[in-house]
Amino acid sequence: MQRAARYVVIGAIIAAFAIGIAAWPHLPEQVPSHWNAAGQVDGYSGRAVGAFLLPAIMAGLGALLWFLPRIDPLKKNIEKFRAEYDVFIAVFELYFLMLYVVTILIALGVALSMNVAISLGMGLLYIDIGWMVGRARRNFFIGIRTPWTLMNDEVWKKTHALGSKLFIAAGVIAMLGVFFPDQAIWFIVVPSLAAAFATVVYSYVLYQRLVPPNGAIGPPPASG
Repeated sequence: MQRAARYVVIGAIIAAFAIGIAAWPHLPEQVPSHWNAAGQVDGYSGRAVGAFLLPAIMAGLGALLWFLPRIDPLKKNIEKFRAEYDVFIAVFELYFLMLYVVTILIALGVALSMNVAISLGMGLLYIDIGWMVGRARRNFFIGIRTPWTLMNDEVWKKTHALGSKLFIAAGVIAMLGVFFPDQAIWFIVVPSLAAAFATVVYSYVLYQRLVPPNGAIGPPPASG
């Protein structure tokens, strides 16, 4: 992991645990843990879970995302966009830290909208995913991994070029949910699902067009 990204990830995790420890004496016995589509709290957890579950998840996910490239058979390809991947991990952890801070503040009685927070956070995360996807090389863990992208470098490259634009657009649309908090879920979910569906279909169509029937069997070259 790049040094700056590593510091951000470690700092976010430490900050989350520190906030939990500092907030612990002031938290109610029941801490909000789930919101419905309208942004209203409809689920609670105990104080210990509310204070420390999300920081623990941040630590676990950070370790997992750091570890995955090490076991990928095409890890040499990941190294070609490792800087972008490390930035993604940092942005991902900061997103969770933001959600955690908003959750704790709401539990302490501060009037905040979780839908606004998620719209902004997910929008920025989608944009970062789009940026990373546009630079991703073929591998088994990161990117748009369909049977057709994994079998052919050209299909991978063109599908990810399209996916980059679509996810950046999805991020911009998601952030518009800030202005429509009661309907924010639609701004967040629909564009991302549409982007995912479009890239899957595109990769299939592109593969059928680029790969002749007698070339459909067998692994592609190892180069990224």
